[in-house]
Amino acid sequence: MPDLRVTHPVVKAVIFDVDGTLYRQRPLRRAMAVRLVAGHLLHPIRGMRTARILAAYRQAQEDMRADAAVGDLTEVQLLAASARTGVDLAEVARCVARWMDVAPLALLPRCAEHDLVESLDLLRSWGLRLAVLSDYPADAKLAALGIADHFDLVLCAQDADIGRFKPHPRGLEVALQRLELDAAEVLYVGNRSEVDAVSAAAANIRCVIVGGPRVRTDGTDYHTTRTLREMTMMLEPT
Repeated sequence: MPDLRVTHPVVKAVIFDVDGTLYRQRPLRRAMAVRLVAGHLLHPIRGMRTARILAAYRQAQEDMRADAAVGDLTEVQLLAASARTGVDLAEVARCVARWMDVAPLALLPRCAEHDLVESLDLLRSWGLRLAVLSDYPADAKLAALGIADHFDLVLCAQDADIGRFKPHPRGLEVALQRLELDAAEVLYVGNRSEVDAVSAAAANIRCVIVGGPRVRTDGTDYHTTRTLREMTMMLEPT
């Protein structure tokens, strides 16, 4: 993939993944594991049950990435986790809401990608529009990170007009429609080549994988950078 500086005049918008891209997922998961254990010290069996539910919910998402059509993503994923664990659907929903939607929010600021706000400020100062395409609703996470006002558009796979997890390109296609831009005018930034880069390629959108491997074996065309800041500076006007 060519140096992005060469094509900066063509790039009018940058679409970001959220989880693992705008914040570091590993330290967040470590911190959440500590909280999960601490929250169940007096009820270890319940804690193991909670851990099983969360693992099943995450695995359901990975399984759904390859599904041709799944309907309401939220409902299907919860049902799959319930079936895998044998836990009542209502309890699965409560567990996911508490431990995946709400509890991590307080920890997000300390896990933000280095120079996150400064990088977004630079991109906006250069006249680029910013958008988000996430697997899950992102508004609360963006607010917790203090960057909600940086984005012109926020989408997620659960939106009614998307209904598909990446690597299906539907989310990026909807983003192009909402931004009223052509694929050549947009850059997609993610952290998983097997998901984000494949989705971008299917939508004919250029992609940067932050923190991705320098050696690629899947044949997908994408650029790699070590950090979000490095990606940002590649778009600096010359």
